[in-house]
Amino acid sequence: MKNKGDWLLLLAAFIGGGGFISLKYLLDWGYDPFQVIFGRFLMASICMCVVYHKRLRIITKKEWKVGGILGALLAAMFLLMTVGLQYTTPSVNAFLVNIPAVIVPFICWGVFKQKPTKNHFIAAFMTLIGVCCLSLTSDFRIDFGAALSLLAAVAFSLQMAFLGNITDGCDSVHIAVTENIATLAVMTVIVTFTGWDMPALTLPSLGNFFFLGAFCTAAYFVLQSVGQQITSPNKAAIIITSESIFAAIFSALLYGERMTLRGYLGCIIIFAAMALAEQKKSVDKANKIE
Repeated sequence: MKNKGDWLLLLAAFIGGGGFISLKYLLDWGYDPFQVIFGRFLMASICMCVVYHKRLRIITKKEWKVGGILGALLAAMFLLMTVGLQYTTPSVNAFLVNIPAVIVPFICWGVFKQKPTKNHFIAAFMTLIGVCCLSLTSDFRIDFGAALSLLAAVAFSLQMAFLGNITDGCDSVHIAVTENIATLAVMTVIVTFTGWDMPALTLPSLGNFFFLGAFCTAAYFVLQSVGQQITSPNKAAIIITSESIFAAIFSALLYGERMTLRGYLGCIIIFAAMALAEQKKSVDKANKIE
């Protein structure tokens, strides 16, 4: 199939966009963020262990260690994202969480001494404007949900930065499995201390937990991993970013959200900033080929 990698990444973004609506429904139905994330990663870990059970015995100590680090960062990201979703709308949450393309270069600059390009500085300024359009209240304060969503983006950016710099010699599937299990372990400890009391599991809630775990987590990571192996990094980043656009569409169709004109403008600016931040990579790649 032509552009198979692009289609796999687009499918991952489509599925991931729907996940924000399932999260919001579960929160609205009385499940706390810790229970939602625990249920999500329990389902995801079970699915991945069933599919890749033959690989579990050959995972190395380094892969478990790296997966543990990435899983802790992933747990922090999902905690901030899910709590933030309690106080804001799915589309705002999705757009703010999906800005690592702008943040990652600066983390790599500070931690790994990889200096950002001029485009990254411009993109960062554009993102600041977009966030203000999307998140500032009428009295010019950023709302609590949006602030937590931004912190989730920072945690996600840290996870992506470390993923690109500490996984040499590791198998990508093994890392996906170990970081999911590590995230589940973190959430098990948190839920144990915060309490297991939760609303009764109904058919709709079970369906949303299954969708979040099996599709938005397990299948999402597999589609993303395979898709990025057969398409360029530049295109992959932009396609995955469309997850936030799908979230806005699903939120309007299934959750009844109505965004203001200023909100739509903020989304457009943020998306343009992410595309600009990735543009330099394709130029560098073309220069290497020449």
